[in-house]
Amino acid sequence: MTAATIVLLVVTCAAAAIDVRTRRIPNLLTGAAALAALAVHVPAGPFAVMTALAVMLSAFVAGSVAFSAGWFGGGDVKLIAACCGFASFPGAIALVLYVLVAGALLALVTAAARGRLVALVHSTATLAAHGAPLEKGVLLPYGVAIAAGSVVYAASTVVPSLRLPV
Repeated sequence: MTAATIVLLVVTCAAAAIDVRTRRIPNLLTGAAALAALAVHVPAGPFAVMTALAVMLSAFVAGSVAFSAGWFGGGDVKLIAACCGFASFPGAIALVLYVLVAGALLALVTAAARGRLVALVHSTATLAAHGAPLEKGVLLPYGVAIAAGSVVYAASTVVPSLRLPV
């Protein structure tokens, strides 16, 4: 496991713990994570650093669109962008897919625990058909999904059968 992957796990687990407790992911954590993501690539040279920066900016732009649609919080977007810097390219693609799957599972488990599974399915179907949900959704501590996706990503770096073909 690389230094980037280890720092990724430490950052995302810390963010998950904070998010569960406060429903926020602090800018200080995401900013430090972004700097660390660039720093871990310094030994590989300027191209590696620039690639990580480009991946973080791409993730931030895509995340900003999702934030504007109300799908993610601002701290979630910044944390995902920093995480993508740790994974760089092409690892960031797999990382984001793992995070999205973890987020979907978190939403299903949370809805089921609150007795709102049918409402979630209905709202999701409405979103898919019309582009707008019927009701305001329940906020999830998405830092948990980001950490879970990061754990699966880290595991995939050492267990080839977990790797996505991206």
